[in-house]
Amino acid sequence: MRTVLAVIVTVWLVVAAAAAAATSPSVATLILRAEQVGPGYVLQHPADGRGVAASPTLNLCGNDYPSESRRLTRLQTNYVHSSTTLAISNEVVSYTPGGAAQAMREVIKHAANCKHHLLTTGLKSVPTVVVKVTRIQVPHLLKDYLAVRILTTGKLNGKSFTQTSFAVYQRHGDVLSGVYSSGLTIAPQLRLCLHAAEQSAHNLRQTASASKGPAA
Repeated sequence: MRTVLAVIVTVWLVVAAAAAAATSPSVATLILRAEQVGPGYVLQHPADGRGVAASPTLNLCGNDYPSESRRLTRLQTNYVHSSTTLAISNEVVSYTPGGAAQAMREVIKHAANCKHHLLTTGLKSVPTVVVKVTRIQVPHLLKDYLAVRILTTGKLNGKSFTQTSFAVYQRHGDVLSGVYSSGLTIAPQLRLCLHAAEQSAHNLRQTASASKGPAA
């Protein structure tokens, strides 16, 4: 039988979580618009793009991110172009107070320690890959941002392959935005990713100012 104290604590936690969600800015107002990514880009909604139960947010070099349990709302959208392989994904997540700051500390720590990370993909064609993360410095982003180059190597059907992608994480108050890129050409991919990250920083500055928590 549950004690009266246990019931009170449970009710308090539910009320606190609901109150935090109510005061968090809508992630839908913070997500990148297609025109912010670039001319000709189209926004797509992936099947697992909405809700914290649909997909993890932070899995850079591992899945040991305690801040994942502090997520309140989540929205991820993809941006593709009919005439190029360069693509962008933007993920915006709100947290309980202090959760986004914790998430940034965790992902920065993972990036610093990810020089040669063996990752199991779960795919029969590519069972394992090696991930190397390199931090890069860029201007015009929010304070304490994390921007990384992700070099993935492995074998596909017995043939070696190398893939480069980029990721940028930024926080404003209790909201975190991740911008992720993919594409076959490295330099244009980096330019597109950093442009999208700058636009995401603009969205966070403009809209998240009403959220609680210290601004980054």
